[in-house]
Parts: sequence; C-alpha cells; structure tokens
Amino acid sequence: MPLRRRRSHYQQLTEFERGRVVGLREGGFSFRDIAERLARNVSTVHDCWQQWSREGTDSRRLGSERPRGNTEREDRRVRRMAVAHRTASAAEIRAAVGTTVIQRTVANRLHQGQLRARRPVACIPLIPNHCRLRREWCLAIAHWRTEWRVCFLMKVGSALVPVVAVCWLEGSQRAISYVSRSTLVVIPSTVTANLYVSLVIQPVALSFKNRIQGGVFQQDIARPHTAVVTQHALQSVVRLPWPARSPDLSPIEHVWVIIGRQLQRHPQPALTVPVLNDQVQQAWNSIPQTDIRHLYDTMHARLHAYIQNSGGYTGY
Repeated sequence: MPLRRRRSHYQQLTEFERGRVVGLREGGFSFRDIAERLARNVSTVHDCWQQWSREGTDSRRLGSERPRGNTEREDRRVRRMAVAHRTASAAEIRAAVGTTVIQRTVANRLHQGQLRARRPVACIPLIPNHCRLRREWCLAIAHWRTEWRVCFLMKVGSALVPVVAVCWLEGSQRAISYVSRSTLVVIPSTVTANLYVSLVIQPVALSFKNRIQGGVFQQDIARPHTAVVTQHALQSVVRLPWPARSPDLSPIEHVWVIIGRQLQRHPQPALTVPVLNDQVQQAWNSIPQTDIRHLYDTMHARLHAYIQNSGGYTGY
C-alpha cells in the first residue's frame, strides 16, 4: 500500500463508472483489475458490486451522504465575502457571515468555488543563515545595558486600517531614544533615497542625534537606507547594523505595533489618507515615554532569549 493515498481513489463513483464496474465484473474481471482500469480503490469497486448484487441497482442511495450543515444561500455569502475581502481568513469569513459551520467547511466551500481562505503571517520566515546571523548579532552586543540608552532608532513604515476601507499611509518616518522621540514625518509619495535624506536624515535624524551625547544610530536595511547618498549623509554618525528579517530585534518595531493596535481600536476607522495621517499622529504622540523606556530596558533579556533559541523567534 502506498504511504500516501490518492484522494481521487476514494471519491464517489459516477453513474458511468458504476455501470462499468458491473459490466467488467460480469465479464470476469477481478476487483483489483477493475480498480486499476478505473483508477479507483479496490474497496470502492467492491462496495459498488455488493450493492448491485444485493439491491439490483448501481445507483447511489438517496440520503447516503452526510447532510450539509449550511444552505446554498450561506455558501454564496461565503464566496462573496471571500471575493470582497481577499485577505480574510476562514475564521473571519465565518464570523462575518454568521454561519454555524466550522472553519474547515468554510474553507471547503471556498475551494469548490476556486477560491482560497487566507491565513495571516505570524512572523517573517527565517532560514538557517538568517538565524545564524541573528545569533551572531545578539552575541556581539549581549553585554549592552546602559549602551542602549544612547541608541536612537529610526523606522520607515506604512499604516493599514482594514476595518471598513483600506487606507495606506506611505513613508511615515519616526525615531525614538531612551529619553525622547522625534516628530513623525509623513512623506506623501514613494520613499526614495533623495527624499529620505532631504526630509528625514538632515532635518530630523542628524538634529536628533546631536541631542544625544555619544549616540548610536540604527535603521533597517530598506533600499533608501542603504543607498550611497544615504551612506554619505551618515558618514559622521556611528551606526548599529540591523540583521536581515529581524524586526523583532529593534524596540521601534514594537512601538509601531502599539500604534497599529491603537488604530484598530479607534472608534472611527479612517476612510481617507488625511484622516489616517491625523490618527497616526495622535497615536504617536499619546505613547508614554515610560513604555518606550521599558522596551529599551528589556533588550538585554531579549538578546539572551534569542541566543538561547539559536537566533530563532521567542515570545518577545
């Protein structure tokens, strides 16, 4: 018996296949020969012949299959929901439609309509090389304690509010340190290296760095951050590398998570970009500095947790 059975072997026989089973069996073929000819399981062929021998018919009995747990109308609502909300998971579709069936049934109905339910990504996939580089990075600064207090971090990101309508806030730039934070800079167009230098590095990052004695600068490895013009503008700044695929290794990523949760809990979801801009500004200004300090103070414990987990993800 093969280690993995083909699902098609166990599907219901068509009326034509049932007739072939009866004809071939009466012609002297064995159950195994018939199963090979029809690409079906031997037990399926045997059951069909037994029904013919016992009842004199090869048609399926009415009501022989499991009763459906939902109606055709609910199936149509499930499919419409999946088309209207492409990123919705089976659980979200089930809750929105209000059907009583389980998530697996919702996924099956979508599959029958050539649709798919989505599953949100819990974390960025890591390969062994990523884990090795992450562990080496953690080992290099595992002794840091007060050093984090002179490290200021900058992040470029986008805010998404998926509750009623989808609005993107492109190129929001912000920086944090142990004692303060910068203003939130919103770039209304695609972030390029030249825009990043002229609107963020020179007016925000460099002036922010001058307020921190012995400051160390860290940013992610987005293309505008690694461009030649950006590297030239940061020649006089001490920089801390950022491992690839490691948003969890920087406190500012957790700050962005706090902002995202505040936006999701907002009583009036943003329908336009200007409204979303105002809500992000309010969320950014409302974060207590003590919460940011706590993220810095826990970095020592986080680094050791990543080292113990060989560079993989932890509970942080």
